[in-house]
Amino acid sequence: MKTNILNYFLLAVFSISLFTTSCKKDEEEKKIDNDTTTAQDNAIAQNAFDDIKKVVEEAADDEGKTSRTSYTFGTCASVTITPAWIDTTTWPKTMTIDFGTSNCTGNDGVNRRGKLIVTLSDNYRDSGSVLTVQPQSYYVNDHLVEGTKTITNNGRNTSGNLSFTVQVTNGKVTFPGGGSATWASTRTNEWIAGESTTLFSHGIAGVCDDVYLITGSANGISRAGKAYSVNIVTPLRKEICCKWLVSGVVDIIPSGLATRTVNFGGGACDNIATVTILGNVFTFTMG
Repeated sequence: MKTNILNYFLLAVFSISLFTTSCKKDEEEKKIDNDTTTAQDNAIAQNAFDDIKKVVEEAADDEGKTSRTSYTFGTCASVTITPAWIDTTTWPKTMTIDFGTSNCTGNDGVNRRGKLIVTLSDNYRDSGSVLTVQPQSYYVNDHLVEGTKTITNNGRNTSGNLSFTVQVTNGKVTFPGGGSATWASTRTNEWIAGESTTLFSHGIAGVCDDVYLITGSANGISRAGKAYSVNIVTPLRKEICCKWLVSGVVDIIPSGLATRTVNFGGGACDNIATVTILGNVFTFTMG
């Protein structure tokens, strides 16, 4: 009888211990699954590479026609091209956008330093042109941005809008507080507004009226070492002179965790986004 009682007691202790361990594990998994780091890292990387695209397109589309004071990045960078724009028959050309070694705040409020080296196969607006961008010690708001960005002009789509395939390969963002995240993407950018105006014709207003709709996918590894993939559910709206995306929805799928659905808002230019995880909604800032 004593042996049976002892066995029952040991079984009860084991069951309680197992239940407690299981509860702790569930709590830890729930805590991890409510983490928004992956969504934040994806948004910061996306914004940094979008900013590179904006700077490059602005300089390439202007073709040296206007004063540097007219750029959204102001006089922060020197822009040189070889062979010169006046030589319309020699391609490829190499454009260097040099922000120097110290932070400089542009007219758009963004701090940048370092260089962007751009190889152009043809004029930016010409169908089939390819712009290949290599950052060199390049920082956006103190985030070191590395990798290769390629912008390919696909010509006009069925809506009559210019469309571009925009790829990032071997992307990496190192954060000012330490840690880094990798990022790669293949996306289509449809130019839906502002094509008829330029920096040369309308000054900064001719740039700031540019709007793109972005579709496609991405993938990366967050600062926490979590691999993830990204699918755009609702096209992302990029208004060129806003630092952040103003609307659109993406699904972020971290390995082994629940899908994070990120909503970039209803059109306001702010750095606030929401992420929904297992029905729970969290607000985060995009840097």
